Amino acid sequence: MGELKSLLKKADSYVQKEVLEKLPKAYLFHNYEHTAEVVGAAKKLAELAGLEEEDTFLLLLAAIFHDLGYVEGYEEHELKSAEMAAAFLQKHGLEQEKVELVKKLILSTQADASPESELEKILHDACWSFLGRKRFFRRSQLLEMEYEQTREEKISKKKWNRKMLDLQLNTAFLTPYALEEYGSRKNKNTVKQQKELADSRKKSIRKKTGKNFGRGIDTLYRVTLRNHINLSSIADGKANMIISINTLVLSILITAGTAGLSIESLSLAQNLDLVIPIFLLMLSSLAAIIFAVLSAIPKVTGAPLEFEDGSVDPRKFNLLFFGNFLRLDKEDYVSHLRELKKDQELLYDDLARDLYNLGVVLQKKYRLLTIAYRVFIGGLVTSVLAFLVMTILL
Repeated sequence: MGELKSLLKKADSYVQKEVLEKLPKAYLFHNYEHTAEVVGAAKKLAELAGLEEEDTFLLLLAAIFHDLGYVEGYEEHELKSAEMAAAFLQKHGLEQEKVELVKKLILSTQADASPESELEKILHDACWSFLGRKRFFRRSQLLEMEYEQTREEKISKKKWNRKMLDLQLNTAFLTPYALEEYGSRKNKNTVKQQKELADSRKKSIRKKTGKNFGRGIDTLYRVTLRNHINLSSIADGKANMIISINTLVLSILITAGTAGLSIESLSLAQNLDLVIPIFLLMLSSLAAIIFAVLSAIPKVTGAPLEFEDGSVDPRKFNLLFFGNFLRLDKEDYVSHLRELKKDQELLYDDLARDLYNLGVVLQKKYRLLTIAYRVFIGGLVTSVLAFLVMTILL
């Protein structure tokens, strides 16, 4: 009895020293505190199970060494822990049969292992006892920080809460003693974890859609859409103005030309100072009208809808635009709007696509309008210059 306790103390001191000296600081969860917690749980479960002294001794040895392999990294840490435990125990004269049993107990804590013996099941429950403790969420935060630092990977709160909920749901206590000791608290933690996941989903959506900034994001979309519509109205008004002015100019030129000039007179050299400027002005007015009309022509085009499994992917197309959604069945469109109401991120993505498409239309309108105005101004200037040149020369 005294020898067993002495070996346990030596093993505990050895592991504590190794962890303090060699364990990287990134391991905030799998440290000596976790080891002590598992050893304490294993001891309590062993008492509840009424294990014999020797079995309890081997169980506690396995609990002490089960995570020592983390000093060399998290990959295959169970195998490393088993080898370290074997080396220590052999050095201190423990029988090889018992050393092998301790190794087997440690290896039974691997993720893909299936504990079979009572000792393996008790060690399994001791390792996962933190799932059924009040401090579960505090320990979960430490485990999250450890995960990010050791893997150099940033994990979202929603993803981590999903991971923890899966862990709670998929990890069961294998002994009635653990169920009695930790089962009730584990169920409460699972329910609370589910609420945490729901809250993190809402926060994730609010973050992605900008809802964390209050009503500002809604105002942003509303004002931007209104500005796009106003700019489109302004563009149509400018197109209407250039069409009206140039139509009037063309009408006057055609009327005046047909009234005062004949085909024979147009061919005379003495009328070149009028004919050339008139034709230049007519051509520039006609070109300005064409570009203005092109900018004002309603153009209903939608992106080709690519169907997958009989349905269109709403994340690739703006189904708020009638040029797209009119190519869908009514029920499919209603179903899409129903999904929009459920998925805030998808809703704001659709609004963003709508804004972008409006911007593309505005770009085309204003580019054609710019050409129309430049042609009109250029035609006026060229006609006047041609008239002055022809007047001076002739």
